[in-house]
Amino acid sequence: MVSRYDRQTRFEPIGSEGQERIRQAHVLLVGCGALGTTIADTLVRAGVGKITIIDRDYVERHNLHRQRLFTEADADNKVAKAKAAARYLKEVNADVDIDVYVRDFQAEEAAKFVPKADLLMDGSDNFELRLLLNDAAYRYGVPWICGGVVGSYGLSRSFMLDEGPCLRCLSPYLSLDETCDSDGVIAPAVQMVTALQSAEALKIISGNESAVAERLRSFDLWTNETATIDVTRLQAEDCPTCGPHATYPSLLNEAKGKQVRVLCGGDTVHVRPRERRTVSMEKLQTAADVSFVRMHEDVATLDYDGCRIVLFKDGRALLHGVDQTDKAEQVYERVLSFID
Repeated sequence: MVSRYDRQTRFEPIGSEGQERIRQAHVLLVGCGALGTTIADTLVRAGVGKITIIDRDYVERHNLHRQRLFTEADADNKVAKAKAAARYLKEVNADVDIDVYVRDFQAEEAAKFVPKADLLMDGSDNFELRLLLNDAAYRYGVPWICGGVVGSYGLSRSFMLDEGPCLRCLSPYLSLDETCDSDGVIAPAVQMVTALQSAEALKIISGNESAVAERLRSFDLWTNETATIDVTRLQAEDCPTCGPHATYPSLLNEAKGKQVRVLCGGDTVHVRPRERRTVSMEKLQTAADVSFVRMHEDVATLDYDGCRIVLFKDGRALLHGVDQTDKAEQVYERVLSFID
């Protein structure tokens, strides 16, 4: 029989030795949305030995035009993205070890998961999280590949730790205001970014680090523009992440206590409790003043006090239809009081 990786191993830079390296590799993917699903699909098909996926969100209808691995049924049932992705990926390649975690990625997760990985992949959707990934990569000595996309524009760069500036060095020169919530996004731009990220990943995990692109690459598919930018001169001598006296501020500045923040788009608030807990969501079905309770594995959806609330078993919640953190916190505490 012809090996499932026959066409990949026929590619001379990979070959059978590179394929074996891919089989031995462990990739940590943070974020399983537009970027993350396509990266995961590519790496699992390529035969990566193990992939760990961490994502805090659930599938919605507006995800489906650009996020692979998900179905309309996943969106209707508010299935956690990591769980939905795992079910699909295990049918694609049963030989790959696939671990998934429905949780927020912060300093605690960085310390637990990053040191065990050979490569860190960015599937996130906000710059704050990317700075955390950047700090975690440099703190624990794991190369990482960044990607970003909005509208028809995208960019990607690999950070090999011992070459050039880190993402924090580049942040003053990058636009941080646009998001897909405000400016939209088209699927081909997503696919272009993930093609760049996945190609770099295959270079690294197959032992072809010398082929990794040194420049930041960007494009706009609508205006037909592409650019490769030499950013080596932008390295900051006193950078707190890659400088000689690194303090890794995104790892140190994790807020203590409960975290309540408005997500991009402005009408959703994310609440993370001080300590991860396991909530008994079944009690919501008999709680007074709570309507439209639907449960599916790790997620419960309910209506309360004018908000559509998505509650996760680890105690986190997304409150839709509210843009004030104080109100969101009050609603969150009342809902938890029904199940304590």
